[in-house]
Amino acid sequence: MKFFKSIWTIALASLMALVLAVGCAQPESADYSELENESLRAWMDENYSGWEENSDIKRTEDGVYIVWMKRSTEPAPADTIIKEGNWVRIDYTGKRLDGNIFYTRNAEVAKRQGTFSRRTHYVDDFVYLYSENTSLPKGMLQALTNMKVGDMTRVIMPSGMYRGASGYDATNVGYNGQWGVDGNVPVIIDSLIIREVSEDPITLENKVVNEYASSRWQLTEADTLSKGLYVQLMKPFPVKRDSVIKANSTDSVLTCYYKGYFLDGFVFDSNIDSVQMRAWGEVLNEGPMEWDMKKNQMIAGFKEACLKACYGDRMRVVFTSAYGYGISGSAARAITESSSDSSSDMTDYYNYLNYYSYMNSMYGGGGYGYGGYGNYYNNYYNSYYNPYYYNMLNSSNSSSSSNSSMEDEEEEDKVTISTEILPFTPLVFEIWVVNEEMEDIEHNPL
Repeated sequence: MKFFKSIWTIALASLMALVLAVGCAQPESADYSELENESLRAWMDENYSGWEENSDIKRTEDGVYIVWMKRSTEPAPADTIIKEGNWVRIDYTGKRLDGNIFYTRNAEVAKRQGTFSRRTHYVDDFVYLYSENTSLPKGMLQALTNMKVGDMTRVIMPSGMYRGASGYDATNVGYNGQWGVDGNVPVIIDSLIIREVSEDPITLENKVVNEYASSRWQLTEADTLSKGLYVQLMKPFPVKRDSVIKANSTDSVLTCYYKGYFLDGFVFDSNIDSVQMRAWGEVLNEGPMEWDMKKNQMIAGFKEACLKACYGDRMRVVFTSAYGYGISGSAARAITESSSDSSSDMTDYYNYLNYYSYMNSMYGGGGYGYGGYGNYYNNYYNSYYNPYYYNMLNSSNSSSSSNSSMEDEEEEDKVTISTEILPFTPLVFEIWVVNEEMEDIEHNPL
């Protein structure tokens, strides 16, 4: 029996090797798709003998295998199948069929793989279950819409149900394992678990921000500048209330130090040396930030906090994503600091378009046709958020991507990882407004 099993293992390996070879030669052909499905069926027969009769294993019409590692025992209403249109908070590990990890949201796993970054926020992902959401692989959508809160599954899927010919690039932004995944290669989404489900994340987020302001800063909703946005001055207060902003205008340059962090305290941005050293172990940018307030360079929550600010003010602000990065969030990126890099990243823009159906159905139409938000947050989404992405598209289309004058120069580029900000993520900033006399003082402002 061992001899025959060994022969079968060799044959299976040969078949998988053939799949990879065919994948390079003719990835779009029907023959390749059929061969890949046959190889996955053989892989399932080898690793899950009798799987067709196993009630804890399901094969979808598209060749996705869902293996339940754990089933939820929670009573109703939590014990319900997740529906398309929900938002879910999930954890999982991406693997190739040989077991090598290519994606993880676990800090300890990232450390073992040698891809850990102190700029990476290792928390559960928050995704929108919608068939037109191109950032969510179809195989994962099929698995999640067959699961319940608390279920844990292993999902084995053909390449066409993951990322097809593009595969997954192992560019290190902290979530990567030791390998990437080539295009046209089957993958495993392992230990996929749903931690939380929400049909209305905006209402949930408002509740979380209100509770944070109340428990941490002893503020009530009466203390908000606008719905979901709290600002509080911190002691010591400046003696002279000399406003940075001139009356009825925003024609001043505001100079400040700041620290931005999530509700759990993780620092995602700062220009304070001591904060950067504590958070990331290195100083990435030095000195105060100068912001021309005539230009719309800042997210709305930061801008709202600084309006009518005075020199010497120390303030803190907490706000919902409506005044930050909204429904699409901001993807983690490995930023190469090079003057020859002039490409535009449109990830946020295209993800934003993917969500239009959700926002239209939940909060009404309007805006630029990319998913209106009705009058929610005093028409904030229509007046600021939609134009932000509209302008991003126009600027990308009109900008030149050619800058070949330095392509042949040999430079050692510095790579900096930007922190991922998930959809519907509240933010906290602490801000210290300074003038020219204060800028050169050595201190720890916050």
